[in-house]
Amino acid sequence: HDIDLVICNLYPFKEVASGDNASREELIENIDIGGPNMIRAAAKNMKWVTVVTDPADYEAVGNALMSGGTDERMRNQLALKAFSLTAQY
Repeated sequence: HDIDLVICNLYPFKEVASGDNASREELIENIDIGGPNMIRAAAKNMKWVTVVTDPADYEAVGNALMSGGTDERMRNQLALKAFSLTAQY
């Protein structure tokens, strides 16, 4: 089966690293390796894949799916958001 929806939240490395008491083990545990790769792969295939990286978008995507699916404009917007997230991560 084809993959047409990817929902992924990254580990909160920035938040953990900004804390004063984060141990080395906590820092290592909160570096997301696979997530950014999966997000970028999904976003690169925005023509067919909807990638969701922000919980604030869950409702809109859910509504679109209930109404027949996401359109190209929505997939493009979500992909741009995903690329921005991974670039900053």
